[in-house]
Amino acid sequence: MLTNEEARYLIGLPKLLKDSDFVVDLGHKKNRIELISPDEPEQEFFIELTSNGKILLKTSIHHQETTFNVGLLRIDFKGTHINPDHEIPSLPEFLKKYRNKYFRPDESHIHIYVEGYKPLVWAVPLSDYDFAVKSINQNEDLIELLYKFGDKINLQTRINIKPSLF
Repeated sequence: MLTNEEARYLIGLPKLLKDSDFVVDLGHKKNRIELISPDEPEQEFFIELTSNGKILLKTSIHHQETTFNVGLLRIDFKGTHINPDHEIPSLPEFLKKYRNKYFRPDESHIHIYVEGYKPLVWAVPLSDYDFAVKSINQNEDLIELLYKFGDKINLQTRINIKPSLF
């Protein structure tokens, strides 16, 4: 279990693509981009880009341990979700107003790691969050999402993207 501070530290670590030649193919339903940190070589991460029948798009960053991974951030477009209905002392103040909030499919949201809860069980509407991409309407939005997500997690190398028809 990570603390909130440890999760923020891991998100803020400078990261590089593990394979600088890796190409994200937007025509695939799932892409996994492996990352490393030059500041903490033993730390490994991955970005996962997933599309399925229930959710148009999930973009997430995970901290990879030897036998498990912990979700640190995830952005969902066209998915439903409900936040927990209870608070524990580790819950950051800014999340308290979203207690028991239900997210409709038309309400894009960002999931945030919170100590003491299952990973990524808390979410905030993207409309209330400082993130540049609020919706996905065309291929260019998806490309911009990946670049802005990379900025958010301190990715120092540019993601190579093979576009597809949206």
